[in-house]
Amino acid sequence: MPRAMTPAQLRAALQKVQRDQKRAIDSYNREVRKRNAAANRAVNDCHREVRNYNSKARAHNRQVESQRRRLNQEIGRLNARRSEPTFVSYTASTRAFVDVYARAEAGLASGSGTNADERILNLVSNEAANSVYLANALDGDGDPAEAFTEDELRAPSMEPELGHFGKDVQRRWVGALYALSPQNPDAARHFCTSAREVVITMLDSSATDAEVKAQDPDCELTDFGVVTHRSKVAYLLRRQGITRSGITDAVSADVDNLLSLFRTFNDGTHGMRVGST
Repeated sequence: MPRAMTPAQLRAALQKVQRDQKRAIDSYNREVRKRNAAANRAVNDCHREVRNYNSKARAHNRQVESQRRRLNQEIGRLNARRSEPTFVSYTASTRAFVDVYARAEAGLASGSGTNADERILNLVSNEAANSVYLANALDGDGDPAEAFTEDELRAPSMEPELGHFGKDVQRRWVGALYALSPQNPDAARHFCTSAREVVITMLDSSATDAEVKAQDPDCELTDFGVVTHRSKVAYLLRRQGITRSGITDAVSADVDNLLSLFRTFNDGTHGMRVGST
């Protein structure tokens, strides 16, 4: 038979059961609160990330829209000019570059592009606007708000970025900026000579002929058997996960347009309208 309990023992047993039950309930409530707090933090973190993403997306979209407006304004200024351009070859090269960019943009809009595709194409958009602005400025029709002072033109720039390609490239770029002086009658030619060497060195050192041929044995070659600039651009873009031919064409056209400008100044009057000075 079970042992009989005194009233005091019964009260003690009941109190222990109540204490154990309360501890269990308190422990359960603490775990619930911890889980709820963790869930709330996760939700708040998610909302914060969404807000940050949306804020960055809106800022990015505003930048893209601003770039497109600027490009359209410069193209409108170029098309509104009644006389033939002074720098015929550079203007023709710029128009060709803009056409290639427009096709690349239309191709990206009609398909599913990656973030890398959009990032590169946005950079090309800015380059296109700069190129058309320059074509206008060369004929005295540049936007004064876009003009740089001599100090701004000669201010050190891109040295950290160019440091990845070696001290020699840095020195060439500094020399190119140093040549930009009103007292230097040959400033444009001196600048373009040095700047062209910088661009070519960056491209050739980042994508050597051997590397490009190893990745793409059927890459485009010049008549001299050298890998073309377009093949080098395609190689570098593939390393970034970008394979759209339209974007490759646009970046390649940008490089060609820049080199066209350098050739125009290096050749003196070559590429200028007959009768111009």
